[in-house]
Amino acid sequence: MAAMHTIQMLGLIGAASYLAARGLQGVARGGGLAWHRYAILAQPRAGLPAMPRGYAVRELAAAELAGHPVDAAPAVQAERFAAGLACLGVFDPQGRLTGLVWLGQGTYLEDEVAVRFAIPPRCCWDTGLWIAPEHRMGRSFAALWAGVGHWMDARGLSHSLSRVADYNLPALAAHRRMGARVLAHRSFLKVGGWQWAFAARPRLVRLSPATRPAEIDLGQLGAGLV
Repeated sequence: MAAMHTIQMLGLIGAASYLAARGLQGVARGGGLAWHRYAILAQPRAGLPAMPRGYAVRELAAAELAGHPVDAAPAVQAERFAAGLACLGVFDPQGRLTGLVWLGQGTYLEDEVAVRFAIPPRCCWDTGLWIAPEHRMGRSFAALWAGVGHWMDARGLSHSLSRVADYNLPALAAHRRMGARVLAHRSFLKVGGWQWAFAARPRLVRLSPATRPAEIDLGQLGAGLV
């Protein structure tokens, strides 16, 4: 019964991806096996909401972000800043930081699998979106995306791109409500110290800091992005 419900919710491919990811996670408790299948999303600037009354979004420097309890650990924050990502924070009418998102241009080196995404000139990449649990039923999500829209306008950008696990229905639904479309799906299998990438080059990658990651040119995935 549970398996049928999963298939009904995710579709056959999404359910298979979910079960593979969960199954390999259970088998490889030491991290030797992993499966990831991503939906690559293109979020158009035109679909982003207006800023709700009383909210504000601004770019945060490392020192300011360090004073707030957020989901990203200090080491993760340092890595993202070092990679050139901008951190946008949303503040509610009481001046509390209630969420954040990280944005970048040019290229993005994924931290979950060994792949580097090449981002088209008129696009950015969004990652690490987080809303404080006690504010997830409020307007922080809409305000944060309104702030992303303003950040994009200042740079003449038309789309924000991202990857979402193909079984993450809430995230996919939220993007679709803002007019996003799925450009493609890309899959990765990790076995021991190696990664096999489907529809990326090189397909086989040794998981070592000195090894060149797989490359995916997002400009080749959909019309209207370049």
